[in-house]
Amino acid sequence: MADRHTTEKLLEGERLSGKVTLFAKVTILPGDELPYHEHHGETEAYHILSGAGMYQDNDKTYPVQAGMTTFCEDGSGHAVSCAGEEPLVFLAMIQKKVE
Repeated sequence: MADRHTTEKLLEGERLSGKVTLFAKVTILPGDELPYHEHHGETEAYHILSGAGMYQDNDKTYPVQAGMTTFCEDGSGHAVSCAGEEPLVFLAMIQKKVE
């Protein structure tokens, strides 16, 4: 089955600071998910623009909707799925951890 989500990079290359490695708009279609994954040496934030979903933060899962922001700490993991009938759309930013 083909992926039912898209990632549109909003800034790339020199436009990113060097600390930010991804700034993108992600769209997840109903019934799809970004599976659980961990971040090491970096953090990731999602800002929900529209739709509804379920966000897994390590071992806790809670609903997300437009206007909410999530944050995945360095060394932690997360996942997100579209829980509604409309696509879940959010901004994603990955930033290298500052030593």
